[in-house]
Amino acid sequence: MRDRNRPHYRPALFVIAIMIMLIISYVMIFYINNKPDENRVINGVYVEDINISGMTADEVQGVIDAYAAGKINRTLHMDVNGNIIDTTLAELGYQLDENDVIAQAMRLGKEGNVFTNYAEIKHIEAEHVNYDLSFSYSDELLTKFIKKKCKKKAKKPVDATVKLVDGEIKYTKAKTGLAVDVDATVSAAREKIDQTSDGDIDVTAVVTVKEPKVTDETARKCKDKIGSFSTGYSSSNETRAKNLANAARLINGSVVMPGETFSVHDTISPLTEENGYYNAPSYSKGEVVDSIGGGVCQVSTTLYNAVLRAELEVVTRAPHSMVVSYVKPSMDAAIAGDYKDFKFKNNTEVPVLIRGESGGGTIWFNIYGEETRDPDRTIEFVSEVLETIEPGEDIVTYDDTKPVTYSEVTQSAHTGYEAQLWKIVTENGKTTKTQVNSSSYKAVPQHVIKGTKPVEEKPKPTKEPVVVEEEPVEEEEEEIEVEE
Repeated sequence: MRDRNRPHYRPALFVIAIMIMLIISYVMIFYINNKPDENRVINGVYVEDINISGMTADEVQGVIDAYAAGKINRTLHMDVNGNIIDTTLAELGYQLDENDVIAQAMRLGKEGNVFTNYAEIKHIEAEHVNYDLSFSYSDELLTKFIKKKCKKKAKKPVDATVKLVDGEIKYTKAKTGLAVDVDATVSAAREKIDQTSDGDIDVTAVVTVKEPKVTDETARKCKDKIGSFSTGYSSSNETRAKNLANAARLINGSVVMPGETFSVHDTISPLTEENGYYNAPSYSKGEVVDSIGGGVCQVSTTLYNAVLRAELEVVTRAPHSMVVSYVKPSMDAAIAGDYKDFKFKNNTEVPVLIRGESGGGTIWFNIYGEETRDPDRTIEFVSEVLETIEPGEDIVTYDDTKPVTYSEVTQSAHTGYEAQLWKIVTENGKTTKTQVNSSSYKAVPQHVIKGTKPVEEKPKPTKEPVVVEEEPVEEEEEEIEVEE
């Protein structure tokens, strides 16, 4: 008779155990027969959707390198107002970020026990594993590309200006421009690079309209003569007169835009024969010497006085080493190398045009701009001599090749001065006096060359005695008065 208390599930457990053992046996036999190669990736593994199943580490590295090269060598096309500027992502520092994708892929299905490895292998075969690669680039290089290359293609605004045409003032029109918004364009490029996984990248630069600083209306206000001055050079030799004419020609027609600084030195240089200059007397270290471009200081001096009367801002002015004859002390402006220059700034809101010529022994400059001063306003410039310094005794150089009677003045004496220039303005019945500058001029004595060679007295020639033959004298009869 069956024992009713005996469990009825034991046969079932036995069956289950048998099945488990069979499964384990199957798994082990399958795993043993299909054990993954330690040097290859198991099936179902991808990198950026590229199947790397069964590949070695080196083969996977080759796949990654080829994929990265395709990404890095893409071209970025930047459209700047219809102009296309190209660069490669490599030039922007685009590169593959460091990763351990290969190491991870090689470990799949190999790190657990028989059962976990089997389970992982079967799961990956069914579901697949895909590794994504990350890339980065340099914001600094991207910004530099946009600043250095893209900004050049933007259309710069063109200011309206004035110019001399056959002695008449003409006007050119202003044009608006387009400027590249660097920050906004960098953001637009960054977004496109991040969103575009394949192929070239097209970016449109962000541009803004840029208005000209000087409008047509502003330029046309340059029509009034606001300053004028002239000096004479009738006593100059021919080469000095040519130098004045050449420098005046180079300055004539110059336009100084609002806020700009004009340099006489930069405008008339270089002082060379190729640039139209000749040898002529000039000051050098307290002496009068011949030099290329001698006399151009009279040009800068004449312009200086015109600028003073136009009441523009004087930036740089220097006096001569010795006083000049064509203006009073402190009214001059010297040019010497790159250490003495006359510069002025257009401190108005309207372009300034300089017109200058020379001829007939006179050089003159007129300055045109907008006259905003009261018609009743008067300006006077007064030179004040504070101290006069006498030249002193002559500097004599003796020449033993010249006779003692020889004497030549090689340099005239120059009286020295301490002086200052005053600007006197009368307006609305009120007079103001302002110091413009102060100047020091050297006193230079006369330079004389005297001979020292004695004069030899020539001996007087000896004369032969002259024999004079006398003619016989006839005796006259003595006349005797007889008194009667």
